[in-house]
Amino acid sequence: MSPISTISIWRLTWPTIISNITYMLMGVAFLKMAGSLGADAVSAVTTGQRLYFVLHAIVMGLCSGTTAMVGKYWGANNQLLAGRFASLSILLFFLDGLLFAWIAIPFREQLVGIFNLSEDAHRMAVDFTFWTAIFAPAMLSTLVFNMSFRATGDSTTPLWTAIFGVILSVILGAAMTFGWVGLPIMGISGLAIGGGIAMSVTIITFLLIWVFGGFNFKPTSPMPDLLANGKQLVNIGMPAAFEQAFFQGGLLIFMVFLAGYGNEPFAAYGIGLSILGIVIVVAYSFSISSATLVSQHLGAGDHQDAYDAGWKTMRTCLYIMISGGVLMSWYAREIASFMIADPLVIHHMVQFTYILSACLPLMAIEFSMAGALRGAGDTRYPMKVTIFSIAITRIVAPWIMVTMGVDVVWLYATSLADFSIKSSLNMRRFRKKDWFKGHPINTERS
Repeated sequence: MSPISTISIWRLTWPTIISNITYMLMGVAFLKMAGSLGADAVSAVTTGQRLYFVLHAIVMGLCSGTTAMVGKYWGANNQLLAGRFASLSILLFFLDGLLFAWIAIPFREQLVGIFNLSEDAHRMAVDFTFWTAIFAPAMLSTLVFNMSFRATGDSTTPLWTAIFGVILSVILGAAMTFGWVGLPIMGISGLAIGGGIAMSVTIITFLLIWVFGGFNFKPTSPMPDLLANGKQLVNIGMPAAFEQAFFQGGLLIFMVFLAGYGNEPFAAYGIGLSILGIVIVVAYSFSISSATLVSQHLGAGDHQDAYDAGWKTMRTCLYIMISGGVLMSWYAREIASFMIADPLVIHHMVQFTYILSACLPLMAIEFSMAGALRGAGDTRYPMKVTIFSIAITRIVAPWIMVTMGVDVVWLYATSLADFSIKSSLNMRRFRKKDWFKGHPINTERS
């Protein structure tokens, strides 16, 4: 393993940032196309994307097992087992996609009904959700394929899958939505079908290139020790998946409390979250890099470099997020005015932007340190921290505040408390180095 430097961290991280932004732009493009069909179409696509995002977040947690195991064996120079765990992960996530479709399709009416849409929007959202579920196996397989390659230090291949898949998704989605080149006009269902076909073509193409030796990282049969290896992946990934599920649930409850303050504070929070999503892409990309580098160095048996990798990744992310926080706070009013013209919403959004700016350095610490712990296979501790913090700052404290009738700015400030708790506890765990224990490296080839 080569020494860790800021340049090596950036080399691993920048393609991940571009990949995630590319997928975000696909969502924006879909909403833009839906916008030409009316407000109900936008509501339907927003609903379908939100439901998929919950699944996406949970699956990203499950991918922690893949990152830890593939990265560990790649760092140990055991490419056979690294390829085996990657192949097994893709198989398991494809089956998970089938299971999700089997569960979600019969209950799509109930799932969409949570959002209380108008009759037309509800109907369109149900159709959009149906086709999204149909193509879930391809989407989840693409997700874990990308995570497997990142775990080996190759973040360029996932970037190409993103570029290829997103361009094809937008073209096919538009063609099926608007009836280009003689295709039937399918409305927003065409977005889901076109995007699903594009992702299916993308993962099949890249899997064939992988199987036929087109990449330095080679797949191997997942069948030997299938149950034991699958159990390892699930044991590591399940706490992180549960953490994401709890986080999403807590956020929904918090938004219910916030909705009681009226449309303007709620709208300001929603716009703020959309801006925060762009920033989170950066922090999340560093989290993946931290997990990858830590798992690889642990696999190589180098605990000190594993520790240094997590620490240096956190510092690099911290500098960037501090800079972002200064810019966001400096241009808070300009950002709010660009997004919306309502003076009251602008007032609330400026308040929320100041709070978000203060959160960004804490977010850098929380994401990087939690990523490092997950890369070491220590997924239970970040899960416990998230459950504790969300319960206190997103459920209990807002309930007390709403009961007392405090100003809405204090509800916004719970974000600062949330990231303070998570960043401090995860950094404390990382610095204590308890995650060194219980991770014997097996470099035998099998």
